[in-house]
Amino acid sequence: MIGSATVFRHLTNEGLGSFDGILRGAGVSLQVIDVPSEDISGIDPLEPELLIVMGGPVGVYDAPNYPFLNQEIKILEKRLEADKPTLCVCLGSQLMAKALGANVYVGEQGKEYGWHSLTLTEVGENSAVKHLGSSKTSMFHCHGDTFDLPYGTILLASTEKYENQIYSYGKNALALQCHPEVTVKQLQEWFVMFVGTITGPNAVVDIKSLREESEKFAPVMLEQNRKFLTEWLENVGNA
Repeated sequence: MIGSATVFRHLTNEGLGSFDGILRGAGVSLQVIDVPSEDISGIDPLEPELLIVMGGPVGVYDAPNYPFLNQEIKILEKRLEADKPTLCVCLGSQLMAKALGANVYVGEQGKEYGWHSLTLTEVGENSAVKHLGSSKTSMFHCHGDTFDLPYGTILLASTEKYENQIYSYGKNALALQCHPEVTVKQLQEWFVMFVGTITGPNAVVDIKSLREESEKFAPVMLEQNRKFLTEWLENVGNA
């Protein structure tokens, strides 16, 4: 079983969310590194038992202005090559795609924000991701970038707007473009941070509807996320 995890966090309010309690409840000790302000250049990519890379508002293509992104990509390249347990969320999933040689870019379908269900592939239905499918829960999304499915990966879930939502690589790496970890409390801060996306003339979705849907869907997603992450940890720990 996994006993410890290192977390790459890009913003405090885009941290582990409900992952935190689930991981600690499973006996996993956590080391959280705020990569924009802490030096990760000396980290041994293979040392963490589990590496978790969380989301953030920057894009992979912003690496010239945010050099820590290239450092994360290099760390991911080494971990993925060695098939070390790795879990990547949103920006993390894009960094993982880049580390595997895929293109990452602004999505042509525009921003995907709010509650939308996941459609699982056959492989997804037979994996830990089955707990996150449309028959079990709605899913929160918050991104404008997407990526080509990396060579050698397996697609597990899609939405109507963007096909590449969840994919796996090898036995121990999983990437989620979506946000199963987000909580109602966390979302209240996100609704402030992404004000232009949910208010005003260019709003992608109405803030009132978002709040109502979040109160309705978030508790269900919390329970399904617990089932998903617990099963995934057990599978990785036994791989």
